[in-house]
Amino acid sequence: MAMTVKKNDKEVQIQWRVADIRIPNEAIKNVSEDRDIHAVPELDNKHVSRIGSTFGKTNRVIIDTEDHQYIIYTFNDKKVYNEVTK
Repeated sequence: MAMTVKKNDKEVQIQWRVADIRIPNEAIKNVSEDRDIHAVPELDNKHVSRIGSTFGKTNRVIIDTEDHQYIIYTFNDKKVYNEVTK
């Protein structure tokens, strides 16, 4: 099943397999991208959700909120990053 990332005026919605994750736009503090799929997230008492598969050559889009870090593993990192930051 393919991952779907959509943003509207209220939230970012990430659907992958059976997960349906919704992040309110006002909760997002930072969005970044990198290629280090084995990097350990910097934890400052945050929960971490890893979304997607690390199989093959994937990149990461990282969405930071006050208390949560969402790490999205994807082949379409530019498309996901552009959707989340639009």
